[in-house]
Order: sequence, then C-alpha cells, then structure tokens
Amino acid sequence: MRLLLLEHDPVESSPSNVILWAKKYDHPVKVLEVFTGEPYPCQDDFDWLMVMGGSQHVWDEDGNPWLESEKDFISQTLAYGKIVLGICFGAQLLAEALGGNVFPNRCREIGWHEVSLTPEGEESFLFRSLPNPFLTFHWHNDHFTLPPGCRRLAFSEPTEHQAFIMPGRPVVGLQFHAEFTREMVSSYAFSHGHEWKEGPYVAGKEKTLLQTERVQDTYWLMEALLDRMLRRFGSR
Repeated sequence: MRLLLLEHDPVESSPSNVILWAKKYDHPVKVLEVFTGEPYPCQDDFDWLMVMGGSQHVWDEDGNPWLESEKDFISQTLAYGKIVLGICFGAQLLAEALGGNVFPNRCREIGWHEVSLTPEGEESFLFRSLPNPFLTFHWHNDHFTLPPGCRRLAFSEPTEHQAFIMPGRPVVGLQFHAEFTREMVSSYAFSHGHEWKEGPYVAGKEKTLLQTERVQDTYWLMEALLDRMLRRFGSR
C-alpha cells in the first residue's frame, strides 16, 4: 500500500504514529510538503492519500497560494476513488471538498481531551469495540459542517464532528490528532506552548506536559484506525 502524505508545515519532531505504522508494515511513504510548491504525483503513483494537519485556515487561499492546487488535487483524488484520510486541517479540507463548510470553531480545543462515539460510531467498522470515550490529543481552532451524505461517528464537548465517513466510498475524516505521539506533543509544547492560552478546552503548556507524561500510549488508536481502513478499503 503506497501512502502519500500531504504536509502543510515543516515537520519539527519525531516520527508520527502514521509513519511508525507504515514502517511497521513496510508501506512505502511519500511525504509531500505542499507549502514548498513541490509538484503533485500522478494518481497512478500512490494508493492512499493522507491529508495531514496544519496551522492554516481552509479559506485563506490568499495567504497560502498553494491551497488552491491542493484542493484541486484532493478533489481529483476523490474522483479517482482512492482511499482518502483527512486529519484535523486535512479533515477540514476533505469536508470542504465533499460539500461541507469550514468555519472558526466556537472554542479552541488544545490538549488531551476525550472523544465520544455516536451510536452509529459504536457500530461502525472504524470504531467498533474501541473504548468509548477515548482520550486523544487535539489542536484546532476551526471546524466544519458534516458534508452531504456523510455520517458522524464521534464528537467532543466543543466539537460536533470529531470523525466522519462517507458510506460506499473509502473516505474518512478525523478532527483529532491520533497521529501525535507523546514525543510530538512534548516537542510542540516547548515550541508552540506559549500559544496555548488556557481556556475552557485549552489546558495550557504546563498542564499539557504533565498530562503527556501520564498518558501510557498513543500508537494504539492510530494503528487500530489505519488497520481497519486497510482491511475495509485495501482491496480497491
């Protein structure tokens, strides 16, 4: 399974859970830094598109001129019927490509917070038998409406759509950061923690670092979700 990862900011930390999963199962990975203007590959050159997180806003094409071509590429990939996973900013881009709207969320959500499953999420191939709720990392200011034809699988207190799928198509969006390792969270806390001003759903740098020390594992969730997507969609 050939993976194509679209990155929107320079990667400053240790490998993510996605990269660890790919290495564990020997899936080739191509990382494309879209902000550099690097050309996109042909659709025949990859099997699974993963649109990763980023600090940008989906609507800010003037501030990020590369966004227009990325949106075109995502739409093209969807039209080809490829497997597509969007995470955080990537989920917002995916939601827009499918007909949803992206907007500033009513609250920023940064830190370790629980995600709960909807009844449909509990029965879905993606989350069935996983803990409900589960703890994962969050770092987002914006959110999206559920795209037409998609199903909401998960939510948190400040964020209505934490996970969605499009039935009949190999498409999944995750607002939360299951790809973040504890090392990544600690690294970002030191480099960006000054931006994490405490609020209703923002723990702040010091509390986040303390909680990160107590979190036993983060890989299990990303592995479970990627394994299930591969089993469901990998034969396409």
